[in-house]
Amino acid sequence: MKQPSLSAVGGLRALLGAALLSVAATHAGAAVSEVRVLLGIDPADSTGDVLLSASLAPSQSLTRTTGVRTTITQTSSMAEVMRASRTVENEIIIAPAHVTASAILHAYQLLATSGQEQVYALVSKNSIDSVDKLAGKRIYLPQQDSLRSYVAKGLLTESGIKLAQFSKVTYGNTSGGGLVALAFDMADVTVADEAQAKEWLTAHPGQGRILKTTRPVPGGMSMVVRKDFCATDCARLGDWVNSNDGAIPGVGRFRLASADAGKQFTYVASLGITTPDALKGATRVSAEEVAELAKQGATIVDTRSQKEYDSEHVRGAILASYIEKSLKEVDFDVAKDDFSALKTVPKDKPAVFLCNGPECWKSYKASRAAVAAGYAKVYWFRGGMPEWREKHLPVDGSAGAALAKIPAPQKPGGKAVVAAVR
Repeated sequence: MKQPSLSAVGGLRALLGAALLSVAATHAGAAVSEVRVLLGIDPADSTGDVLLSASLAPSQSLTRTTGVRTTITQTSSMAEVMRASRTVENEIIIAPAHVTASAILHAYQLLATSGQEQVYALVSKNSIDSVDKLAGKRIYLPQQDSLRSYVAKGLLTESGIKLAQFSKVTYGNTSGGGLVALAFDMADVTVADEAQAKEWLTAHPGQGRILKTTRPVPGGMSMVVRKDFCATDCARLGDWVNSNDGAIPGVGRFRLASADAGKQFTYVASLGITTPDALKGATRVSAEEVAELAKQGATIVDTRSQKEYDSEHVRGAILASYIEKSLKEVDFDVAKDDFSALKTVPKDKPAVFLCNGPECWKSYKASRAAVAAGYAKVYWFRGGMPEWREKHLPVDGSAGAALAKIPAPQKPGGKAVVAAVR
């Protein structure tokens, strides 16, 4: 009997392999043709030196785990990663604690963590003995959207201090730059992890003090999975975490998250600087009220980026991007921002402004601009796209239909959800 050629055998194996991969994808129940993983590297953190090639091996092992092609996109822009935590276009996000906390509030479930607990501290010159004496002083912070800057702003807000009250706000690129700035009298206060701060204070006796600290927060990077994808794949992803593959070079080895970790992320979320509850001159509205206003002919204005709008937007909404460079505060400097797009919004009819929920300041600032410009009736949809999506109201965009099916997100102030794995 004639034996098959080696090339024929190889071709048969390839076909079988493809068939098995297809079966695995079907078994996974995933409606996605590609699993998108966003890896957010905080340049102000110890993981800031992760190589771009670090994601190659994990993407291959995750592809084998899920049965679907998995790509890992790496970025050092914390603003971009924080935005993605609210737009939920990625199935998986791996990022520092503040991004994880935001993602848990917006349709993601916590699966795994890495690193040890961290405590962060506001460190000042020795002559400043309380947080309420910081007004008029100089502050040094790492990158604006870094974890350290996030917790520093939270600690200041708890004490009633706004960044606008400082005489100078300097943003650097490294976590250790603030302590150097203190030593050379280039700043009066900065943020550092507590262990680093204590070491510096020992080496510089009489030069500084710790004013305030956070509770313990998760260190390293954490993995969250979008709820719809988690429903079908978290068990397999849990197996990946527990396997030898469950690590990313430079990030470390993951471990399944505990219930205590969930509580810590709830605390981290509480430090976030959210928009005010009300806006003078504008009417705050819910998703249902926005839908009714749209029926009555109001202009629904999406103030986000073109990319976000193209991916998903309220049906019938127009795009008028708010280019934001000012601080995320009530007393923001409007001169630093660009909202020339407001000219495209009809002035003689009601206008509803929205973006990515309570943590997104673009719609707040846009509503303020519309009120100042004398628009007939201004409505502020503070809940934005997350609330609209939660209510399963009509959306358009390349990813809109799929995103609208995601289960309702975790309410702020509630318990963080940890994914159940076998």
